[in-house]
Amino acid sequence: MLSLHLFFSAVLFLVGLRLSAFFSGTETGFYRVSTLQLTLQKQRGDRVGSALFWFVTHPERFVATTLVGNNVANYLTTMAVGMLVAAVWEHSTGAAEIVATLAMTPVVFIFGELIPKSLYYRAPMSLLRSGSVAFNLFYWLFIPISYPLIQASRFVATLSNSDKRPMEVVFGRTRLYGVLEEGQREGLLTGLQRNLAENLMQVAGLPVHLSMVPASTIRGLSESASVDEVLKLAGETDSPEVLLHAEGRPFEWVGCVRVADLLASSLAPRHMMQQLPVFQESDARLEVLTELFRRYSQFGVVRSQDRVIGIIRRQTLISQLFRVIRPGSTQLETLLTGE
Repeated sequence: MLSLHLFFSAVLFLVGLRLSAFFSGTETGFYRVSTLQLTLQKQRGDRVGSALFWFVTHPERFVATTLVGNNVANYLTTMAVGMLVAAVWEHSTGAAEIVATLAMTPVVFIFGELIPKSLYYRAPMSLLRSGSVAFNLFYWLFIPISYPLIQASRFVATLSNSDKRPMEVVFGRTRLYGVLEEGQREGLLTGLQRNLAENLMQVAGLPVHLSMVPASTIRGLSESASVDEVLKLAGETDSPEVLLHAEGRPFEWVGCVRVADLLASSLAPRHMMQQLPVFQESDARLEVLTELFRRYSQFGVVRSQDRVIGIIRRQTLISQLFRVIRPGSTQLETLLTGE
C-alpha cells in the first residue's frame, strides 16, 4: 500500500510539474513569438499559425488560460507533496508538510519555471506549434473558469478610454520599425530591403526642395547652344545629359538633351531637347520620383510660386531610399554642379 501511495504521489507531482512547465513556457512563447511570421502563416492558410495568431491578437485569452493552468499545476504539485508526506509519515504534522513543500520548491522553480521559460524564449515558434493542440484543448477545458477573467480584463481595458484600432489595422512607427528588425532577424527581409523600407518612412513624405540642386549652381547651356558647345560641356562634366535654360534667362531651366541623341542626329540641341517635368517645392519626394519614372525623365524642375529654384535628379531620390538620410540634409550630386 505504501509503495502504491508513493507511486501515485510521484506521478501526480510529475504531472503537475509538466503542466507548470507547459503553461509557464507557453506564456513566454506568446510574448516572444514573431507576429510577422504568424501573419504570413495565416495568409498561407496554415491552421496552426492561424490559431496562434488568434491568441496573439487576443492576449487576454492566452493570459487567462495560462493563469488558470498554472494554478491547477501548483495545486497538483502541492497535493502530491502532501500525499507523499502522509504516506511516509502516518502521523505527519503541518510542519512536515511545510518543510517538504519548501524542499521541493527549487525543483518546481527550476524545472517548472526557469528552464521552460528559457527554452520558449529561445525557440518560441517551434515550441508553440508543437504544443498548439494541447493549449487549444486546455483553453476550451478552462473556459468556464477563465471566461470571467477574460471579461474582467476587457472591462479594465475599457476604463482607459483608449481609441486604439486593432493591431492588424494600425502600426505605429515604433512598432513598424520593430517589425522590420524582426523580419530581418527571421530571414524574411534582407538588409537592403529593410534599409529601403526604413528610408521610405524617413524621406518619402519630405518636401522635394530638400533634395534639389539650387538653380544658380547648375552648369548648363542656353537652349540656343550649338552641338559643339553641348559636347564640350558634357565632356567637362562627364555627363551623358546637359541641361538647357531658356534663352536670356540663365536660371530658367526648361529641358535637357542627351549626348547620344546629338551624336546620332544632325539636328540642333533645341530640337532634341526633352522638356522637364515641373514640381512645386512642397511636393513629396516619393510623388516626384514616381512622376519622373512615369515621364521617363532623369531630371525635374522645382519651382517656388512663379520662379525656378532648383533641379531634382531622379538618381538622387533613388539613392536616398537605400541609405540613411537625416531630415534636412541637402546631399547634392556633383554631376549637376560639375564640382
